[in-house]
Amino acid sequence: MPNARYPYLEGGIIMLTHKTLRTLTEEFVLYKRSLGYAYETHEYSLLNYVAYAESISQQTCFPDKETVLGYLGTLSNLPGALYNATAVLREFGKYLVRQGISAYVIPPKSTPALDPEPPYFFTECEINSFFEACDTIKKHLSFPGREFVFPAMFRLLYCCGLRCKEARTLLCENVYLDDCYFDIMQSKGPKSRRIYISHELSVYLKGYNNRINNLFPNRTYFFPHKESTCYDGQAITKNFWRFWSLAFPDFVRASRPRAYDFRHHFVWKNLNRWAAEGLDANVMLPYLSRYMGHQNINSTLYYFRFVPDFFSDYSDMVQSSESVLPEVPYEE
Repeated sequence: MPNARYPYLEGGIIMLTHKTLRTLTEEFVLYKRSLGYAYETHEYSLLNYVAYAESISQQTCFPDKETVLGYLGTLSNLPGALYNATAVLREFGKYLVRQGISAYVIPPKSTPALDPEPPYFFTECEINSFFEACDTIKKHLSFPGREFVFPAMFRLLYCCGLRCKEARTLLCENVYLDDCYFDIMQSKGPKSRRIYISHELSVYLKGYNNRINNLFPNRTYFFPHKESTCYDGQAITKNFWRFWSLAFPDFVRASRPRAYDFRHHFVWKNLNRWAAEGLDANVMLPYLSRYMGHQNINSTLYYFRFVPDFFSDYSDMVQSSESVLPEVPYEE
């Protein structure tokens, strides 16, 4: 029988449901994944909220104002986590309200927009020194194959401007080195794209693939942690800084470089190359945006401010022409 702890509305009448907060959360995550979203980070944030709400009271059956605001308060010193948690809890609340459950919906614009950390752009000397440090990594019994995985993964990030998650979760079944491409499946949002690589990078990755196959012949991920798992995001962060510190032990900067800065650097290098070669950015930009997996061209335009004497003129031009930029088809 339904329990009075779980009210929802139907036709304006308060009804009852037997589902717990955790069950509602699991159903919401399954719903999002049925639409094509990976929803891993969002699920993590939601489950943290559920654990918090359950620690307050086992009687909490849907997101209410007290537990939602209380949980967000625990993230006040973590702007990135607070921003993400606010977004997913607002979406979760709206989802429940559409089902007639009287959940609390966080008002829009209640969290300040994130002020992103300025990207770090590497010099050629820094790039060379970093990868020289990568290639000195030693074997470790607890992390078999890491001496192959991290140098190859960081080179892929640098050469292709991938998101870190896209590289570390790349599946072997989606890599086609003989044809010089691989497929990124359902990355940010339910979107997939094909990434073409140079012959030189393909040759390097073939050598890596042969070496790692000796350790993990039936692995799931192209850059494995173990046979059926990949490294998590923290491992990428820690190992990037390990190699950077090895290459530059005296490096001092308030905002230190991150593995994600390879993505920023990739866009910046392409934009500078266009400017130097006199290429028409209006033609090239949609292709770069598609290659990067950006949701829209404005996301790519962010980088133009870092190209000397280029951003202001192009920004004005694109305002009137963005709607007519050609759509970039996905090649099957």
